[in-house]
Amino acid sequence: MRVLVNMPSQHGGRPSGVALVAFRVIAGLLDRGNVAVVLRSPWTRTQLPEAIRDRVAVLTVPRPRLMVLDVLRQAVTVPALCRAEGIDVVLNADPYGAAFGGRARVSVVHDIYFRTIPDCTGWREALTTDLIFRLVLGNSARVIAVSDTTRDSLGQFYPSLRERVRTAPSAAMLDASASSGVAPEATRGAYVLAVGNATHNKNFATLARAAAALSHTHPDLAIVHVGEDPQETLAAALSGAPVRLMRLSRIGEDRLASLYRGALCLCVPSFAEGFCLPVLEAQTLGCPVLCSDRSATPEIAGDGALTFDPTDHAALAAALRRLLHEPGLRADLIVRGHANARRYDWAETARRYEGVLIEALQDAARPMPAGEAADAHPAP
Repeated sequence: MRVLVNMPSQHGGRPSGVALVAFRVIAGLLDRGNVAVVLRSPWTRTQLPEAIRDRVAVLTVPRPRLMVLDVLRQAVTVPALCRAEGIDVVLNADPYGAAFGGRARVSVVHDIYFRTIPDCTGWREALTTDLIFRLVLGNSARVIAVSDTTRDSLGQFYPSLRERVRTAPSAAMLDASASSGVAPEATRGAYVLAVGNATHNKNFATLARAAAALSHTHPDLAIVHVGEDPQETLAAALSGAPVRLMRLSRIGEDRLASLYRGALCLCVPSFAEGFCLPVLEAQTLGCPVLCSDRSATPEIAGDGALTFDPTDHAALAAALRRLLHEPGLRADLIVRGHANARRYDWAETARRYEGVLIEALQDAARPMPAGEAADAHPAP
């Protein structure tokens, strides 16, 4: 089975969550031995992870400026490419891909924030994204959701997709063999770790307000943020409270692993998450997890986390206070976190993806009802 992994929306050489998941899936599919992969993306061969660098055919394309125009362009260019390369299935790594091409298409949805938290996007962006979803997903034989929560959201907003959506969760990017060294931050008192860019859905302001509320009784408690925060969301929400805030970005895996190991906890106060890899990374590395009780975070964290209302910083402050004063609770969360993280495995993820690709081909091989276009599905 020849598979075109189509990922034009990602920046070449910049490992976003979408790209990292795609690379892990590609490696897993190749290890299973039943597919050949052509990767169409802004990544060059030398930029790719070693695990797949010399095992895929590489077609490097520029990242488009306007996604909607590129999606329309792909509707013409990708079918021609598929004919030239003998592609069986197009696997769009996200919905900003090809609506046509190959014998069938499978598209991956990582989140649907423009629908579930509409105040995170302007109306023009929401309208454009909806158009892209309807075109690309509507012409996909199968849609892969990264969590049951995302699957359910797709079914809610696009009812005609319900029978075509399959869940294929990811797994931790960092493993237990990652660096066991001590992070420099661990020598300066307890710290809460926040991982991810400070976008609206991450709701890091709630963490800052909780830390500020604890600053008088726990003056040594700090926040370490790994990610970009161009709007200074955390600093603004601290409102001058004497809380030590450390900002890190673009750090290596060993440094990140050390930060997980040394933290009081990972805090995920998100309003919405499609999956949330940091939860599993923390659990894998023995870091307790405090997370929002909304969206996909409680699903992914399982029994290995304390949950709280992300709109209530006092509830988060109370949970942090418990971790500081109840060592037994922290130890219990670590044990339960390890057990939960073991439920997720990249080999199983690849097995599920392969199953969906086969389903899509089988669907394409069935005789089409009279009057139905041979290369299309109803728009959701």
